[in-house]
Amino acid sequence: MTRVPALPALFALVLTLPFVYAAAALAGLITPPRAYWADAFTVLNSYGAIYLGMLGGVYWGFAAKRANVLDVLIALVPLFAAFGALVSPVPALPLAIGIAAMLLFDLVYISRGMAPKYWLPLRLYSGLVACAALLYAYYA
Repeated sequence: MTRVPALPALFALVLTLPFVYAAAALAGLITPPRAYWADAFTVLNSYGAIYLGMLGGVYWGFAAKRANVLDVLIALVPLFAAFGALVSPVPALPLAIGIAAMLLFDLVYISRGMAPKYWLPLRLYSGLVACAALLYAYYA
């Protein structure tokens, strides 16, 4: 795998912190202050949708390189996946599936030279943490 530059790796680490914090709260490892922190399920579901929305924004950036119909449609998928998950009765599982499924689009963008070579290891790390936290919330 390609080595991830320090700054994107740091951003990916920061991106995963709310997932780790909320999963730790669900597991009873920490007690968040109620006055300042929403329910851990709400945090995970909301942040999972934000993660997918951010991913859609990144895909828009990749699509801007070539701006054909396929790339623009791919860039819309994470946004609709996030919306669909949030209107479901239990959003954690669809969000986890959506985040994992977007790895297929990452492979498309990498193979077409539209994403940097380090994108896949970066996404595998942050996606694994996000999916693990969401799946833990679903089964907790």
